[in-house]
Amino acid sequence: MGRVVWAVVVAAGVGLATGCGDTKTSRPVSEERKAALEELGQMLKALADEGKKPPARLAELDAVEPLIPVAGPAIRNGDIVYVWGAGYAAGGTQLVAYESKAATEGGFVLFQDGTVKNLSASEFQSAPKGK
Repeated sequence: MGRVVWAVVVAAGVGLATGCGDTKTSRPVSEERKAALEELGQMLKALADEGKKPPARLAELDAVEPLIPVAGPAIRNGDIVYVWGAGYAAGGTQLVAYESKAATEGGFVLFQDGTVKNLSASEFQSAPKGK
């Protein structure tokens, strides 16, 4: 009986110890924004595949925000700049969204074809922007 009680105490202790602490893995902010842009690109492609228009203004973001749980808040708080109304285009080379710091410091950008790249500030300045 003593062994059973001891085993239960040890198992409970191990279970509590593994449950303690922060298990949330964090990643660098730039990687989160890259993931947000990739998610936004996937959503824009899905809308194009369904024949739907992309959001043309902030109020229209509500309808698609469930599809972009990372990108939606980043757009709303200004971390990601989305060119309203810009959508997916296979082979498209215009920017449709980017990190807010991209113009001055460089950062990740989303192109019309869904590609996400890290551009320098000078590359960003010369890249064609979506309309």
